[in-house]
Parts: sequence; C-alpha cells; structure tokens
Amino acid sequence: MTQDILMKNDEPTTPTNDASRNQLNQYCATAKAASGTQLLDVVRQVLEAPAIYVFGELLALPNVQELKNGPNEKYFNTLNLFAYGTYKQYRQKPDDYLDLTPTMQKKLQHLTIVTLAIKNKCIPYEVLLEELEINNVRHLEDVIIEAIYAGATHNASNKKFNNSYQKSL
Repeated sequence: MTQDILMKNDEPTTPTNDASRNQLNQYCATAKAASGTQLLDVVRQVLEAPAIYVFGELLALPNVQELKNGPNEKYFNTLNLFAYGTYKQYRQKPDDYLDLTPTMQKKLQHLTIVTLAIKNKCIPYEVLLEELEINNVRHLEDVIIEAIYAGATHNASNKKFNNSYQKSL
C-alpha cells in the first residue's frame, strides 16, 4: 500500500487545489466536532465529494480513529481504503467496507490509478485493466481521462502521476 499523500503547503496553488484544500478543511472541522451519525454522514460526504482525493487529515482525527473498533468500523475501513488501498482490494473483500455508490467506485478507481502511477513510471494497460476490473481498453481510457479531469492526478499526487502517465504514452 502506498503512503497517504497529504496536501502540502509548498505545492503550487491553483484555484482547484485551493478549493479542494478549503473543502477538506471544512470537512475536517465538521468531523472534529461531530459524533455518532453526524460523523458517519461526514465520512460519506467526503467519500462522495468530487474534489477530495486526500484523506490523511480526516483519518488522523481521534473520533474518526475510534470508528475502527466499534460497530461502525466499515466507515473507518472504507475511509482507510480510499487513503491507502485500491479498487481491487475493495472487490476482494467488499463485506469489510461500506457499499460504494457508483460515484465512490469511480473515485476509488481514480485513486487506484494514482497509486499505481506512484509505484511505476509506466503502467501497462493490462495491469490497469486487471486492477480496475475493466474489460476493454476504450473504457479504461475514459476512466484515465476522467481521473485527470476530476483532479485526482493533481490533488492526490501533485505532478508525479502526470509525469509518469506522459512517459507511458
């Protein structure tokens, strides 16, 4: 598993990056003061939020950490999966996690692409097809393009992914 990549202050700021950071800070502030179903709602909202691809700050909150040893451990496991895991891991043990909405599944696929790109300069299509459980190249290319336009490649891993992806073309 890859280390969670936290948004750093030394990254070049762009309107999208600033908006994502502000949105993440708002979720963290809300989660810090939340408990019970309100906290669970915040976790779901973060997983659904289209611009949020960094989860370390939220995972570090003490009340979020408490979720891992209780009746709501699926919330913690799912948040941890988005921070450190892959789509394939989710598909191997879906009962360990929340049921993902189509939006969450797509986001996890985007994060999986970033994770693989961080590990390898060039990712063969065969690897991506297997890891994302996609059965045709055209659909895979659409998912890659969506990840780039959604900001997953920038917000989750700064320029490292973009350089790796360009080298593989």
